[in-house]
Amino acid sequence: MSKELEAILAYHEASKHNFGAYSPGPRRLDMETKPDLFLRYVGSPRLKLDMGSAGAVKESFPAYEQVFIPGEIPPEPLDRKGISRLFFDSLAISVWKKTGFAKWPLRVNPSSGNLHPTEGYLISGPVEGLLKKPAVCHYSPLEHALELRAEFSPETWELLSSGFPEGTVFAGLSSIHWRVAWKYGIRAFRYSNHDIGHAVGTLGFAAAGLGWEAKLLEDMGSEEIASLLGISGSTGPEKEEPACLLAIFPSGKSPGRSKINSAALPAFEKLSWKGYPSRLSPKHVKWVEIERAALASRKEETDFLWEFGPEPESGERGKGLEPESGEKNRTGEEAEKYGKKEAEKEKKMEKETDEVSLRRVIRSRRSALEMNNSAYMEKETFYGMLRRTLRDPKVPPFNTLAFGPFAHLLIFVNRVKGLLPGLYIFLRKPGEQGKLKATMRGDFLWERPENCPPDLEFYMLVEESLYYFAAQLSCAQRKAADACFTVCMISEFEAPLRKFGSWIYPYLFWECGILGQLLYLEAEARGFRGCGIGCFFDNPLHETLGLEGHEYQDLYHFAVGVPLPEKGVSSLPAYPDDRGK
Repeated sequence: MSKELEAILAYHEASKHNFGAYSPGPRRLDMETKPDLFLRYVGSPRLKLDMGSAGAVKESFPAYEQVFIPGEIPPEPLDRKGISRLFFDSLAISVWKKTGFAKWPLRVNPSSGNLHPTEGYLISGPVEGLLKKPAVCHYSPLEHALELRAEFSPETWELLSSGFPEGTVFAGLSSIHWRVAWKYGIRAFRYSNHDIGHAVGTLGFAAAGLGWEAKLLEDMGSEEIASLLGISGSTGPEKEEPACLLAIFPSGKSPGRSKINSAALPAFEKLSWKGYPSRLSPKHVKWVEIERAALASRKEETDFLWEFGPEPESGERGKGLEPESGEKNRTGEEAEKYGKKEAEKEKKMEKETDEVSLRRVIRSRRSALEMNNSAYMEKETFYGMLRRTLRDPKVPPFNTLAFGPFAHLLIFVNRVKGLLPGLYIFLRKPGEQGKLKATMRGDFLWERPENCPPDLEFYMLVEESLYYFAAQLSCAQRKAADACFTVCMISEFEAPLRKFGSWIYPYLFWECGILGQLLYLEAEARGFRGCGIGCFFDNPLHETLGLEGHEYQDLYHFAVGVPLPEKGVSSLPAYPDDRGK
């Protein structure tokens, strides 16, 4: 085992919560050192972007369902309005909340504790109405503006973008771990990577709404990404750690590369970078464990990732509420058992979500703080949400990722009509049932519910009301009990680490964050609300399932239900000049 892998496993164990003790964190919250929610590059020219309501595309178009149909949305031009819309629907402020004298912003991309360690960047050639020259820009969500960090030559842009479709731009993401460690201690590295996954998901959906596609450049190395974003010299407790780079291009055009041309990198090392990062806190607490994990999981540039195996088939699932992907696998007996009545219900619900605006769903997404424990979900809605979590490399959000799926969904079904309360598991990867059965407790039922769509590998493990146990495992958070269902994302762990190396550790959390972002939007589109839960008791859940060692690990929890009204809290527009959109 390499020293990097040893460091990652040591961090993972040290950052676990257990019934006897939480992972190391601050003894109290020092509000005087609370980090600023917004990073600015002081001295950088600011390029104001258009608000969503000023865009050329009507707010009612496209419908949420359309993003899941390849080629359904024609590509928008790559211009000022398109770039403005991309960031407005991915990393911008979505609303301001106010109660008494307190006022705080929420963003399109969710974050644990609303702390937002993720920073976004644009690398682009000239853009009509926005950029006269190729440039690197930092995105400032507070003003919905780009901060111009550096300009470079057309020749460098030609080298950088060679092998990518015409109309490609690049979006970069970084993390400032201190922002989260201030509140959560060493577990913050996990949460920061959940947030990267959420941000990748928001960029994927925002791009799809413009008829574009986002693709993670999986062969990029950490140092190369840092150099491109202008953060390679970042040091100290507020250091920006490079995370990933995505190519964003018109849909239907496949890039011929999984990284930028390295011949362009020397030019970035000679650029004159404008501005310097604003200070976020007057003082800091050093979390050595996070620094070690970040260093150990840094990635080298590669050329071979696609050699690890072919892309899984998409299954041509089409719309999420219609079980098209399983038609070829259904026997006549299964189809008859499933019944015409259930299929008609699915189509009816599909028609209802056809009318929901993608951008309304994206920008009205909120985390449910409390949930109504008397509300139920129809089983057709539940199954439709599960089907959406199956990886389809042709549609968002999974078209952003190179490999996987790694995570399966362990589900506490609390209040779903037509399903008995209990513990269930949904397999997102074919052929895994035997492996999981051999790994988990021998007394689990592994029974398919009656009238379960035959294209879904969904099994009941325990038939029992487990509301309060679901909450207990999620750090006693009541929403896990009051939700219609609560998901625990059980990921393959040891095998991917040994296969790819220690750098895959953040990627496993990114996949869970992307799943969480999908569940957020699915819940919103179907009249419910979600909430990511990063605080949970790791090993107690593993022991409950009979899991030993590191073959599988619990990496993220997520609750879906009906929210209770927020009392005494009012909502204000995201931006003064956005006319409340």
